[in-house]
Amino acid sequence: MRTFIIKANKAKTSPDFRLSDLPGTSGRIDVLCRFLNAAFLLSHGFRRNVRVWLLLYGPPNPPKAIRFEGAKLRVRLNPDELSTAKLIMNILEAGERLKEPGKELEVYPGLYVSNRTFEDVIRLTLKNSALYYLHEDGKPIGKVSFKGNVAFVLGDHEGLSKEDEAFLEGIAEKVSVGKKSYLASHVVAYVNIFLDSLTLPP
Repeated sequence: MRTFIIKANKAKTSPDFRLSDLPGTSGRIDVLCRFLNAAFLLSHGFRRNVRVWLLLYGPPNPPKAIRFEGAKLRVRLNPDELSTAKLIMNILEAGERLKEPGKELEVYPGLYVSNRTFEDVIRLTLKNSALYYLHEDGKPIGKVSFKGNVAFVLGDHEGLSKEDEAFLEGIAEKVSVGKKSYLASHVVAYVNIFLDSLTLPP
């Protein structure tokens, strides 16, 4: 199993953004749409061995955690950003009635929303996966020995905060795909392609 966790610092946590202006009204949910496409979509297929956590920390009610389970997902993900953004909008609308921090709501098969925090999701992931923090200053990915279930954490276009990085210290190995700062969607695509080249179980 491959898990990708992205923290979106300003992504809206309510469904009141405009599909006609995602960059300007959603807190860059368009970045998350491209991230999802890179995580799941193949040219003529879909990755079932992938889990994605979108951690939304923008206004008005952060946090919101959206979990996509590739093995159970029945909603079609299309390459276009608008249909994916509409899906996120529907999930956020369903999540507005959630009150308890730990409760998770299944909105569609394989698609969940909760009020879990960044720390909650990291602790949950550590129970069954080795954790890696994708960062320019990390160990080159080609020199890392990946085994079993793997999970990768990264920030959006703003990156993770100092507090987030301090929390990851000692529990996540810092790994790099290069010394330049790349788009989150390009990074996850690269990681997927790299892992495809290894003999890891699906």
